[in-house]
Amino acid sequence: MDRKVTITNAKGQRVVANIVTVLRIKELNGDYVVYTFNQKDESGNIKDYVSKLRLADGNYYFDSIKDQAEWEKVKNIILEYGRGVA
Repeated sequence: MDRKVTITNAKGQRVVANIVTVLRIKELNGDYVVYTFNQKDESGNIKDYVSKLRLADGNYYFDSIKDQAEWEKVKNIILEYGRGVA
């Protein structure tokens, strides 16, 4: 499935990202989106990004995950999901 979303970045530029998955994490009372711009890192792996989804005024916003404990929980769930455990 090819799901795309247009994001306005911090520089005000509109960029298209591919949605990898959206996760509802009940323990954190939030929805998180994993997305990519299909860019490769120095090892040749596709870079993925994760943001917390926020709905306001009928629009979705991608918020940074700033809390380290929240990020660790999200990261562990994504890793479990990737291994087929979640």
